[in-house]
Amino acid sequence: MVAAPDDDPAAADGDPGPTDAPPTDGEPPAADDGTDSEPSTGTGSTPSSDSDPAAGTGSISSPDSDPAAERVRAGRRPFLADYLGTGTERTLRLVLGITVLALVARFVLLGDRVQHFDEGRVAWWTLEYMRTSSFSYRYIIHGPFIQHLNTFLFSVLGTTDFATRVVPALVGGLLPATALLFREHLRRSELVAMALFLSFNPILLYYSRFSRSTILVAGFSFVAFGFFVRAMDARRARHESTTAATDGGTPAAARSSRPGGALADLFSLETTRSPALYFHVGVFFVALAFAAKENALVYLLCWAGAGVLVSDRLLSTPGTSGFDRIEAALTRFVVSPGYYIGHALVALLIVGAVTLFFYAPRGAAAPDGVGLYAVLGQPGQFPTLVDATVSDIETGLEYWFGGSTEAGCNKDNLIDGYLCFLARFLESTVLYAGPLFALSIVGFVADRYTAGRPRALVMFAAFWGFASVVGYPLGTDIYGAWIVVNALVPLAVPAAVGAAILFRWGVDAYREDDGISVFLVLVLVLAATGATGYQGVTGVYAEPEEGPDSLVQYAQPEGEWRPLIAEMQAVSAGNAPAETDVLVHGSYYVDGAESAVRTPACIKWFKILPMPWYFEKDRMQVACTNSTAELDSLESVPPVVVARGSHAEELDQRLGDDYRKETALIRQDAISTVVYIERSAPRADVQRSAPRADIQRSAPRADIAVPGDTHEAVHDARAAQARLRAAG
Repeated sequence: MVAAPDDDPAAADGDPGPTDAPPTDGEPPAADDGTDSEPSTGTGSTPSSDSDPAAGTGSISSPDSDPAAERVRAGRRPFLADYLGTGTERTLRLVLGITVLALVARFVLLGDRVQHFDEGRVAWWTLEYMRTSSFSYRYIIHGPFIQHLNTFLFSVLGTTDFATRVVPALVGGLLPATALLFREHLRRSELVAMALFLSFNPILLYYSRFSRSTILVAGFSFVAFGFFVRAMDARRARHESTTAATDGGTPAAARSSRPGGALADLFSLETTRSPALYFHVGVFFVALAFAAKENALVYLLCWAGAGVLVSDRLLSTPGTSGFDRIEAALTRFVVSPGYYIGHALVALLIVGAVTLFFYAPRGAAAPDGVGLYAVLGQPGQFPTLVDATVSDIETGLEYWFGGSTEAGCNKDNLIDGYLCFLARFLESTVLYAGPLFALSIVGFVADRYTAGRPRALVMFAAFWGFASVVGYPLGTDIYGAWIVVNALVPLAVPAAVGAAILFRWGVDAYREDDGISVFLVLVLVLAATGATGYQGVTGVYAEPEEGPDSLVQYAQPEGEWRPLIAEMQAVSAGNAPAETDVLVHGSYYVDGAESAVRTPACIKWFKILPMPWYFEKDRMQVACTNSTAELDSLESVPPVVVARGSHAEELDQRLGDDYRKETALIRQDAISTVVYIERSAPRADVQRSAPRADIQRSAPRADIAVPGDTHEAVHDARAAQARLRAAG
């Protein structure tokens, strides 16, 4: 599907990719009468007999007649025309307005939810990078993109839960605007529907407010795909413009550039007709996707598979043979090999530069201490730096793609584990993305089997999304609804087609006074929007920690931790700088180590996550006791004590009424934890005028075997889930 950019005006291939518009189904509606219209017919499709033969690639096509002017003369204006404009301008403004609402939805109460296990782990390593200026790629927490950006955000916004989630919120909030990249292939109603799906689906919304790289890799990959499609559109527009000029006609793009407003002009191919630019921007976003998460490589495989499935349709366009099209493509390369090789080298340079920037070690973690920035002063060390970066990436890819013989989902074999994860994937999809998934099937079937010429874009996105539904449960070891994101983003394209069909059905029924059909459409729309709205409000805002595990992942602490953490921060701020603020007690949370890499050193880090993030960011001084004897040997007990619930009785006896006891679950519906807070301990504002005393280390701490620690955490999580299921 992804072809090299082509600026060759002699290009004869009229359909290099999935850019065909469907044939019109009857008379095309007016471009600004509030109804839908076909995509531009200048992208290789065959216009209907009633459509404007001059419609080009500049914008969404419209007929020569001006119904808006007729209505103005008649004293009537389209609904909200004074605010939204008409035709293409209105569509663009609607999509951009939806994008603004999507951003608002993601930033409202963004910092309220307690950090998830994964969020706390990544945030802690970001703090460690800021403190030591030493960085190396830790594949167990996935791509380093979010770590590097959060170091900047932490310095600007502070070390808050809000700051950790700004990057995913921005990417997820801007994702609806990507609909505009496909405006040569989708109807106006389809563009708006696609923006709505990407904005307000509960799963996409929830994990756009989650400091994890899933929404980043999905968003960057989708943007890259859009720019590749746009590159093909631009090449076709240039070819048509050159052909029209050679034949003495008017270029298609020029013919379609009727007055449409500033936005329509800004997004018109007439003013932005550079295939090479679009292609290399797409390559840049592919590199960003890989910097965000390693499974960007899976996206490339999905694209390759979808490309194979639609290739038969691309090679059998009426009016030319597949062999002719292949020959034309090979001829272009033979005639201008330097052009294509040059662009390929530029693409490799972009990928290499972006990858090196994000993955290269810094500071003491770099070979001989010469990291990415230090190598500028010692250019002779550059090959060594590249070798170290490549080695780190290879190790990570071997870990993530090397395969596993361990069955997931607490099953005895891989097949049962896969079926279990697939069932949970489908459960999350039905509960929180049912309308999107159902309409994606409707849109796929309708475009594939009822349209005269199915659109390759719709087919490509559908194959990509459905393959993700089948494939991602196979590649996961612990289930989280975040993997559903990888399927929902591409499925938004066929879902938009299905939603537009429903919309047109309702409009036609209203015009024909078909009350029953109008009622049915309203029922379906209200059911879909009502279910989406209810699930979104409850799952994303009202119960972001306590929702069902089809949305909220197991390692999410419950909401009762939020007031406890706030009080712990206040007590720590009011405590003397040299005094211990928090005591962690009991063998479940304590291992007694004194020189572990992660801090606090004495705790079992993965057991108690995300608390190390809160300890570290507020510079709480933490001590540990592993037994009652150690607890009794203390001269004084710190103002805050944390332990597993099984230690409550012994702590009740020793702390008495001087401490208030609260109970909270550190995993979803599991692992009861008690927090004791001294009633008389002074409280202070967490914003300190001077930094607290910190532990100064004269040398970088040794690295650790991260995968082993993570496997231990995975095993504990699975065991806890198994016990819960066994208990009913």
